[in-house]
Amino acid sequence: MVELSVCAPGDNYSAQQGSFEGPEKLLEIWFSPSPNRLHDHQNLSSSESSEAEDDHSTSSSMDDKELVERFSPPRSHRHGSTTIRHSGLRVVPRPVWDDVLSIVKCTVLNVIHNEDVDAYLLSESSMFVYPHKLILKTCGTTTLLLALPRLLEIAKQYCDFEKVWRVFYSRKAFMFPERQTGPHRSWQNEVDFLDKYFDNGSAYQIGKVAADHWYLYLTKPADDVLHHPKPRSHPYHLQGAMREREIMSGCSTPITSDTEDPSPFGNAGHSYPDQTVEILMTRLNPEKMKKFYHDATQIESGTVGGQWVDKETGIGRLYPEAHIDSFLFEPCGYSSNGLSHDRYFTIHVTPEPDCSYASFETNIPVEDSHAGDGEISPIEALVHQVVDIFGPETFTVTFFTSHHKEYHSHSHMVRSMSSMQGYQRTDRILYEFDGYDLVYGHYTKDDSA
Repeated sequence: MVELSVCAPGDNYSAQQGSFEGPEKLLEIWFSPSPNRLHDHQNLSSSESSEAEDDHSTSSSMDDKELVERFSPPRSHRHGSTTIRHSGLRVVPRPVWDDVLSIVKCTVLNVIHNEDVDAYLLSESSMFVYPHKLILKTCGTTTLLLALPRLLEIAKQYCDFEKVWRVFYSRKAFMFPERQTGPHRSWQNEVDFLDKYFDNGSAYQIGKVAADHWYLYLTKPADDVLHHPKPRSHPYHLQGAMREREIMSGCSTPITSDTEDPSPFGNAGHSYPDQTVEILMTRLNPEKMKKFYHDATQIESGTVGGQWVDKETGIGRLYPEAHIDSFLFEPCGYSSNGLSHDRYFTIHVTPEPDCSYASFETNIPVEDSHAGDGEISPIEALVHQVVDIFGPETFTVTFFTSHHKEYHSHSHMVRSMSSMQGYQRTDRILYEFDGYDLVYGHYTKDDSA
């Protein structure tokens, strides 16, 4: 039996436990390559595909009727009465997500929506719900993976999703691993836990063992990667799913795979590939961190304080057209979600000097948002802008991109992680996955600069 959180809405469980673990756990579950392919991929009938909640906006109220319905499948609707906002995972009522998050040990601060995605700002990071996929990111001593069986159950109960197309799980090395609980006590425990639910999973440690490093677990794209009780006919972890090339300074970049057939993953209907950029920063500049502390004489906490931080720090200028939902915690700390059409960005900051950490993540294509004047690559332009806000002593960049007929170039990806002004690059590694490329870069402050 999972022990549920006793936190009230808006409380920070990890802070109550005295743990300020900034690095997040990040889980992505894809039930289909895209919203438009859900019907065919999940083998939904016409009647099933037209089912949704009568009124999505009423799901946040907790009257007696909903207390009964919160654990029941959604009711049928008249054909044509639904929109994409009410399809797939987005039909799941808010109280059901609250129950899931209680297993994780975090709570919802606020929610923003658009026609494509629901963005939940949490007491410990964020959750993004699309019709066809869910992204859950939590920091501190949260128990994210313990919610996995419930997530799969909800997808089946509310959406008739019986198959999983692809799974990603990743995290940076913890600052205080001894404070983690459940399957998060070690990377091997996490891998073993995931392997109970998914087939064809591969696990990797990326970066130097004695320094900052990053962990990744992923499955191959397949009709169904859910584990069904039967003997496995493949090795424990398929190393053939990935080829690793470490690019040392001064070496030529590999280009042998630039002409491979692009993957359909995430590209249907998009001018740019499916991308995810993470910038994970530690030992932040103390002077820059002052703006992430709540000063009651200057500004109130919560969303008003979050908006003040956006303006004062330059966070609001990262994506000027995005809809931003920000929150300033007491006595310190900051979180925000931003939406731009069907894409998002999210930022989380722990400013305390003994464990300072900030994370930035986005799937907004860098070619679209930071093309610039061509002097530096779009990914470098984005990294420069983000790093300047926080002034870290060290930071890691992970740049995922799906294969795309116009933007699939290994040489371009590796060159894009070449140098950052004021920093020395200590690692640059290219990984090739099924349908995806990943460039990993690690940087430390250049004291001579």
